Amino acid sequence: MRKITEQEADQWMALAQEHGLVNDDGEVALGRFQVEEAPNGQLRLTFLTPVVAGMYSEELRRKRPPIMFDRTPEGQIIIPGRWWQAMFEALAETEAAPDETRRLSAVAARHVFVRNALLPPETDTIAMSVPDEDGAHVTHEALPPGTVLCVNLRKA
Repeated sequence: MRKITEQEADQWMALAQEHGLVNDDGEVALGRFQVEEAPNGQLRLTFLTPVVAGMYSEELRRKRPPIMFDRTPEGQIIIPGRWWQAMFEALAETEAAPDETRRLSAVAARHVFVRNALLPPETDTIAMSVPDEDGAHVTHEALPPGTVLCVNLRKA
C-alpha cells in the first residue's frame, strides 16, 4: 500500500468529475466503474474511482485500522462477491443514473451472483483516508482508478 501523489489525486479527481462522480461538497463516489464486454461472456470493469477495502472481514468481523483487503494464504487480494451486490444496489438508487441503468442494476442486485475476485499479490494498492460510520477519517487500503477486473456473471 503506497501513498498517492498530488498529481495522481488531481488526475483522479478530474476523472471522477468528468463522469459526474463528485458531489457539490467535493466528495467522490467510491468504487464506480465503466463496463465493457470481454471474451467468453465476461465483463471488463475499469474503475473510475478508488475501491476501498471493506470495514468487515469475510467472517463479518469489524476490522481495525488501517483497513486492509482480506487476502488468501498466497497473498492474493480478495474482492468479495457480495461487494458487487452493494454496488448494483447503490447504482439502482442513484437518481442521476439513467432509468434503464437503474432498473438493470436493481435486477442485478437481486439476481446476479458474483464469485470473489482474486487479484495477484503484487497488485498496486494505495492508502486512502475515508470517513467511517461515525465520520472519523480512517486509513483504508484501496485499488486505484484505472484498475481493471474481468468478472463472470451468472444468475443466482
